[in-house]
Amino acid sequence: MILSRRTLLAGLAASGVNVPAFAQSGPEPQLVPIELVEDTLALPSAVRLGHKHGDVIMIEYFDYNCPWCKRSAGDLPALLKAEPDLSYVLVNFAVLGIPSVTAHKAALAYLQLHGPERYLDLHLALFLLRGALDGGRALAEAERLGADRARLEEAANAERTAQWMKDTLKIGDSLGFVATPSFLVATQSYAGGMTLAQKREAIAAARG
Repeated sequence: MILSRRTLLAGLAASGVNVPAFAQSGPEPQLVPIELVEDTLALPSAVRLGHKHGDVIMIEYFDYNCPWCKRSAGDLPALLKAEPDLSYVLVNFAVLGIPSVTAHKAALAYLQLHGPERYLDLHLALFLLRGALDGGRALAEAERLGADRARLEEAANAERTAQWMKDTLKIGDSLGFVATPSFLVATQSYAGGMTLAQKREAIAAARG
């Protein structure tokens, strides 16, 4: 989903999170500095799935209220099965307004309390929900999966979580990401949705 500057400013500024600058970016692969890939991988909020030391690393910046991100999540189990040597990294990128910000706070709280090993279950469950997702709905889903509501709320509202989100927005801005989902495959960036087949093509191209 392509974002409007007004939507992004209204949602994130009102939530107290600094917003990234806008820049035009095409759908074609764009070479990015390896340092920005390394910075993304160093984010404490980055969730690594699949092979721990994959021959290719694919990173997805996503928002829980993005329709294309929902499609991407639906393809994720099949992608991981088809690409056993792939490292896939999820990056919470809350850019679609206040509901997204609060939903991602809840998701990051769950990550802090239960670790990356259990995060995929929540990730897929949140994308199965219909309609707009906000913090209340995300907290309820996390609680359904066994998390303690009081501890979730405390972690969601902690400065640590806010800082995680600010750090992600800063790197996303440096990458020029103006759409969700946006992907990094090795040192190539792809702004916008990709089908399962397109992802596998990008992975194959990275392998050379």
